[in-house]
Amino acid sequence: MWKKTIEVQQHFNDIEWRIRGLAMTVLTFAFGAAAVAAKDSTVVKVFGHSIQLSSIVLFLGFVLWMSFYFVDKVWYHRLLTGAVQHGLDLEQQLRIHLPQAGLTGQIGKSSPQEVRFFFAWKKEVHSTGKLRLFYTIGGAALLIAAIALQLGSDSHPSHTRAETTTSMVRQS
Repeated sequence: MWKKTIEVQQHFNDIEWRIRGLAMTVLTFAFGAAAVAAKDSTVVKVFGHSIQLSSIVLFLGFVLWMSFYFVDKVWYHRLLTGAVQHGLDLEQQLRIHLPQAGLTGQIGKSSPQEVRFFFAWKKEVHSTGKLRLFYTIGGAALLIAAIALQLGSDSHPSHTRAETTTSMVRQS
């Protein structure tokens, strides 16, 4: 029973890491596609407003990023937490006959990491906090880049990409 409990913990942990790997692929794709769109200065009209395509791509990347957060944190992390709690309960019973039993408990004790924020404030971060930090950093990077690309560009160009290409050909 203990062995199966450990296997279930490993299973959910593996699923969470696969989710994060896919999320990183989406993050990388969003930044790459946004870079191409920014290079071309592609603008899209949305409800009469000129929006940089690069900002739209990054915003959609953010939406996908948050969907991965939902699946990871709200769905599988809860299942992993339940499997870990079951392992702790099981190990407590096992210690009556086998005092060395305690792998799940030892992993839990070793997991917290002290993290410094802004060189002054420090906090001990557990697995759920690490998960939130991972998705917060990625999400913030996507949103900040989207806003910066929108605000840092001429958001009201007088021509579209097709007009730019046509005028460059005429000048040649």
